[in-house]
Amino acid sequence: MQKLSFEPRDINTEELVDELVEDDRLRDFFIKNDFDTDFIERHLSQLFNFKIEIDRCTGCEGLHECRQDVLGHEPTLRMIDGELKTYYQSCPFHLARQAQANATEHIDALYMPKMIFEASMEDFDFTRGDNRPQIHNRLTNFVTKYVKGEKVKGLYLYGKYQQGKTYCIAALANELSKKGVDVLIAYYPDLVREFKSRINDNSLEHFISKLKQVEVLMLDDIGGENASAWVRDEILGPILQHRLLDEKPTFFTSNVSQRALLDLMTFNNQTADKMKAARIDARIQSLSDEIKL
Repeated sequence: MQKLSFEPRDINTEELVDELVEDDRLRDFFIKNDFDTDFIERHLSQLFNFKIEIDRCTGCEGLHECRQDVLGHEPTLRMIDGELKTYYQSCPFHLARQAQANATEHIDALYMPKMIFEASMEDFDFTRGDNRPQIHNRLTNFVTKYVKGEKVKGLYLYGKYQQGKTYCIAALANELSKKGVDVLIAYYPDLVREFKSRINDNSLEHFISKLKQVEVLMLDDIGGENASAWVRDEILGPILQHRLLDEKPTFFTSNVSQRALLDLMTFNNQTADKMKAARIDARIQSLSDEIKL
């Protein structure tokens, strides 16, 4: 009987063939392609190397413990024009990571926690806060209408702290990203600080333009910032006006209602200042429908 030499000892060819045939994955492949013993023996080295590599994936629980030479790739056998070929393909864990990356590649998150990328419309919590079913319905309808090219307004979600307002818009952002829609979601108090830090920076105008032009803009916790007339009149006003004229959807979350936000953006009793605050309020109302959470 022919023997193959494997260091440090000789291994019987028949024993190797039996070992390969006993492997469920290989046995199914052999049956599917009608392999006989002679074919298996001729490709013994290739098949045994495949078994060694695929065994590395047995019991694997994620990319963090991947033992393959190429992270997240597992071997697969194919018959191409009568020849046995070994290829390498993404494993389920690698595919899941790619899917997650693709799902969020259209989201530009500024000063937001990583948890926003885990928010999902499928895991929407209907038990916290008021009007949850209505909000979920509005969000799903927004996705449906927007991807069809219909003009649709954003939302102004307000309510008490930790009611899930950020989660709502984050879930929407992830859903839109899956559809290829570019979304910018920003924590507004930190965004204001960023504006102020760029006053003497040539990048300020470009930064503002980014907020004007993005397909869908989401401002989280508006009203929670250290407000100033400069930000109100020179930054926020032009951004909202541009988006209103271009009919670009804009979403807001806040701890206060639109009426209370108007008061927060009014800095004195002068008529001119009240009018400037009222213009911001009017733009927000034109861009979004107010719903209490």
